Amino acid sequence: MKELPAAVLCTPMDIERHAVLDLLEGHEFIDHEIGGNVYRQTEFEGPQGSWNLVLAMTGRGNERAAAAVEHALSLWRPQILVLCGVAGGRRDARIGDVVAATKVYGYETGQDTDAGLLPRPDSLPASYALLQRAQLISENGAWAARLDAPTPRIFHRPIASGSKVITGNNSATAELLERNSGDAQAVDTESYGAMIAASRRSAVEATVVRGISDLIGDKSKAADKIRQPIAARNAAAFALALIGRSKPKKAEIRPLAGGSGTTYIGAVGNGATANIAAMGEKARGRIVFNDHK
Repeated sequence: MKELPAAVLCTPMDIERHAVLDLLEGHEFIDHEIGGNVYRQTEFEGPQGSWNLVLAMTGRGNERAAAAVEHALSLWRPQILVLCGVAGGRRDARIGDVVAATKVYGYETGQDTDAGLLPRPDSLPASYALLQRAQLISENGAWAARLDAPTPRIFHRPIASGSKVITGNNSATAELLERNSGDAQAVDTESYGAMIAASRRSAVEATVVRGISDLIGDKSKAADKIRQPIAARNAAAFALALIGRSKPKKAEIRPLAGGSGTTYIGAVGNGATANIAAMGEKARGRIVFNDHK
């Protein structure tokens, strides 16, 4: 694996991960199990250059997503992170639409008082640079060339994220969304956690891409079996196009764990080649080769 800038693509559910893998058919993957987390790594070439693309599984829920994204960011030091999957649609959404988030609402935050809940929804913006690229991609249907369906509609609007799966338009949570996050085009259960973790890393561009698999009021297990694969594939295709449209920067030189700022490692992975050096006034270094066959 070449030493390339990293892009991490996160999926909460198996069906979403499988949609990404289907679109990457023919790619050679290297699997890593690190700290209990499993990553799949491949080289991904887009119009702007080549990426070290890392697929990560977050699991369901904002808490799991936050922990998984934090681990992936610490390990891979990516330039880009995209959370990709399915979501429930709001407003004028249709099945199969893609929502490229402008921001993510954490709609459940607030103060619970004797007089009732006083909502204080938080919001986290998507990367401005990724949003700009997403808008350019959506101007034509080239990104959807591998989809076996008409080009989906693309929305650049907020996504609302909380812990509940909403299955009724007249539910208390649906009404809460309408009052306090009414411009949200989609609702999910992982985006807020992922964006919180990413917001702590100034070097990473982060966003969320979701395909609409239900319209909240018509959600059922039978419908999910048909609609979720379509929505997941649409979102995966757009997410990969977004990464491909982004220009890779020079790969970061990563400090060794526990080392000082003058100790560096150049490459990690099967077949990697590293240049190791000590830098600074009166610097000294030693290289030890261990050849285990």
